[in-house]
Amino acid sequence: MKKTMLFFAAMLFSLNASAASLNLVGAGTNKGSVVTGSGDVVTASWSSNGTGGATISDSFTASSDVATAGTLSLTFNPLIPSTSVSIFDGIKTTVLDVVRIGSLGVVEYSWILEAATDYVISVMIGRGAAGSNYDLRLDSGVSEVPVPAALWLFAPALLGFFGLRRKAKNAVA
Repeated sequence: MKKTMLFFAAMLFSLNASAASLNLVGAGTNKGSVVTGSGDVVTASWSSNGTGGATISDSFTASSDVATAGTLSLTFNPLIPSTSVSIFDGIKTTVLDVVRIGSLGVVEYSWILEAATDYVISVMIGRGAAGSNYDLRLDSGVSEVPVPAALWLFAPALLGFFGLRRKAKNAVA
């Protein structure tokens, strides 16, 4: 029993390594990093200043040092008819559908980011109107109860119950 408990304690310390991160890099201040599985997000945005009419072509690079789930969300206000969003993973380009909701445009896309792969997210708006903007959000995957933490809290209790059961059986015999 002592060896089993020591094994679990050693596993606890060995799995408590530094957490992996999800990175988003764009132009200027549009960059950030979050811990994967934390439920945190990385955001970027663009807002038209001036009279509008300019073509917007923004590019962001998303990467992770471990395979992780990610959700890309974009909101365009207002949606310009020539708006497009795509993700290039180094092999193929995935063009995402922009859904119109009133005057807004919304994109929601979930995928598994492979480790050490750069994903290029391209946002293209032709002739953006004055005052138009978009918000980009990359979610690191929500984990309400982290499985490793739940395991380490639940396993000792379970082992304790087995120990009490064994002790009760020995007392009866």
